[in-house]
Amino acid sequence: MPLPPLVSASLPAPPGPYRVGYAPISHFPISSFSHPHPTHIDTGKPALQIQQVGYSVFYPCSSESRGWLGSRGGKGVSWVPDPFWGVVRGYEKFLGAKGMKWLAGAIGYIAGRIKMPVYSLAPLLPPPTHKYPLVIFSHGLAGTRHTYSQYCSALASEGYVVLAVEHRDGSGPAVCMPAQEGDKGGGEGRVMYYIKQTDLVWPSGQDKSLTHFRTLQLDLRTHEIYEAYYSFKRLLTTADAGVKVEGLDGEKRKEWVGSLQGKVDWEELRLTGHSFGGGTLLHLLSTPSPDTANLPPLPVKQAVALDPWLDPIPVPSDKMDPSSPLPPLLVLNSTGFTEWSVHFDRLMKMVKKANGSLITVNGAGHQSFSDFPLLNPATQSSAQLLLTKFDVMSQAFFKRELHSCPDVQGKTPDDGKFERDADGRSMKIKKEGKVGEAVVHILGQE
Repeated sequence: MPLPPLVSASLPAPPGPYRVGYAPISHFPISSFSHPHPTHIDTGKPALQIQQVGYSVFYPCSSESRGWLGSRGGKGVSWVPDPFWGVVRGYEKFLGAKGMKWLAGAIGYIAGRIKMPVYSLAPLLPPPTHKYPLVIFSHGLAGTRHTYSQYCSALASEGYVVLAVEHRDGSGPAVCMPAQEGDKGGGEGRVMYYIKQTDLVWPSGQDKSLTHFRTLQLDLRTHEIYEAYYSFKRLLTTADAGVKVEGLDGEKRKEWVGSLQGKVDWEELRLTGHSFGGGTLLHLLSTPSPDTANLPPLPVKQAVALDPWLDPIPVPSDKMDPSSPLPPLLVLNSTGFTEWSVHFDRLMKMVKKANGSLITVNGAGHQSFSDFPLLNPATQSSAQLLLTKFDVMSQAFFKRELHSCPDVQGKTPDDGKFERDADGRSMKIKKEGKVGEAVVHILGQE
């Protein structure tokens, strides 16, 4: 058993045969986007507007890459992204409403020393046969572009190029934003923290509910996924100078971009995301492009939603009946989200209409899809087991081998018909199953 990350100061190494490279990227939007309302109480400006797009790239890199020296080597990439103390303060805002503000200090003083075992700005490893498929990942509430580094790195270590979007809609703890006219700080930019309901100013007569704000956030998040895809494509096809590879300039940037050109298949696109991010991809798949002239429809071949949160998705999206057929869909659920009967019933309808697959992973909690449970030595072992299960089933699905995957093969889908309490609404997954065991509800197209 490897040392806990709090002891080793390193998250576990990716499981696949390839080392994993890492690069942070940002760019100004290709297509402008803004909801005029609500405004932010501190700035008086729209709370939901795209000023800059950011994402981190996880990808297979050369075995000769330098920069990671093992758990005691002191290199790698910090798991808590910049702005470091801004992220800590953002978690204070998020957790304060839950009476857990004290936990933010632990993130700063304990998790702050933990590294991701990735090779910063290493050249891409030339693919052995076909080009590497592209995956875009969308994080959940209070997530960052690093919060799901284990899931993203696992995919990269098996031969995928993964763009982990940093959503700048106020759902993350803190993000660096470019300076705007009228901002304080002499043009040095600012930090946007997690947005609470009390941070919002609405016109009279508008729906001021947090659920309505979350629905508006879906529009911005969807737009950011389109932006990430097309900016990355421009970088690889034209070396677009407007796409900033943070930490690289001049010849070094040219060399790094050159190592990727011609080796990534952006027509083989997969989408994945957790919680609010899972809901984001479902919203994206059931709505048209936000700007068909500048951001045409995405060539999504498959999608994996991890414990998707449906509440912000407008009810008409339940129809999942856009003008073109949906790509194959896999949903991996936690036990708690499956036992949330109203939510599960809605999810079942959506997955069936998409001819998708729905599986509950026994013993998984809502945060099990993220890196967080690995930080607790008491849950490290089970957390690693569950992350392995999510990775194995996701990759089996991407390879169109889910039905023959050992975790699924031979199991008869239960169509969501398992034990309900006397009220007819609350449901319970069988408890005798082992942690990590797949409970199959629907098996659809791959």
